[in-house]
Amino acid sequence: MALVLGAGKMGKAIAYDLMKNGVEIRICDAKQVNFPNFFILDVRDENRLIEEMRKEDIVISALPYDFNYRIARVALKTGTNFIDLGGNSYIVRKELKLHEKAKEAKITIIPDCGLAPGMTNIISHEIWRNGAREVHIRVGGLPQHPDKPLNYALFFSIHGLINEYVEDSIIVREGRIMKKESLTGLEKIKFEDFPEMEAFYTHGGTSTLPKTLYGIKELDYKTIRYEGHCEKMMLLKKLGFFDEQARQFTEKILEKALPKNKKDVVLARIYGNDEKMELIDYYDEKNGFSAMARTTGFPTAIIAKMILDGEIKEGAFPPEISVDFQKFIEELKKRGIVWRKT
Repeated sequence: MALVLGAGKMGKAIAYDLMKNGVEIRICDAKQVNFPNFFILDVRDENRLIEEMRKEDIVISALPYDFNYRIARVALKTGTNFIDLGGNSYIVRKELKLHEKAKEAKITIIPDCGLAPGMTNIISHEIWRNGAREVHIRVGGLPQHPDKPLNYALFFSIHGLINEYVEDSIIVREGRIMKKESLTGLEKIKFEDFPEMEAFYTHGGTSTLPKTLYGIKELDYKTIRYEGHCEKMMLLKKLGFFDEQARQFTEKILEKALPKNKKDVVLARIYGNDEKMELIDYYDEKNGFSAMARTTGFPTAIIAKMILDGEIKEGAFPPEISVDFQKFIEELKKRGIVWRKT
């Protein structure tokens, strides 16, 4: 059995995919949500959380990244496999330090199982394994038809989005791991049938790759947006709207201001040396899943199923060194998520 914590867009996509592939699931949230096998649970109630996690073979967090390390520690107590969507490199490092304890508890812990980090880690690792010593990752979840002034819509947690803009981006230059200020490094990027866009450094996308891609000389991650978005976000940052004291207020304002139900598209490109992989994934008209929910939730469900099927060993690992690339890509194709070599 699997328990999904969080019944937002990502949590529902994870639960849907697991059910579709024969896994018995339950899903919970702090507030009532209309979804099969749903129950109310506030994960801040640790005694109740322990009680519910003990019933499960695997627990999947689709909650904001702040919760993940604490839940990973609970998983050690309950002997439950645990995976999450990641998003904050410093919390992910703390989770991976639980490796020996996870082995003792005979469980698997994998953070960063979604889109970026997640899918992009696994593909970047394969490009590196094929000989590349330079890997560049570009990813964006975007409205198909943007509205001014921000040319953006909200497709996942506003808290996670602002974190990407606030924390420094971790990159590799000439073989050295270093930091770059997020919302800098602006470049132009073009995808077929789309207008020219922009890409810029953000936090979280490289995650564990600077350490796992041994000998990598150049590595970076940039977020794709419609032109003009970066300049406006940088202005808010310089004016102090992302500072610790003002951040909660800013998140509430942006959550109200940004459209939430726009049909979206996910654009992704990973390239290094002579190899390039590209993904364009659209809103699912038939089932009503956003492209962001598909490309975040479905990969997470695939990894959860691999753990349930005994295909991933015990311990705490990043996805790029624990997930079989070929099987992962085949499972994505079954769901219509297709990476193309270009």
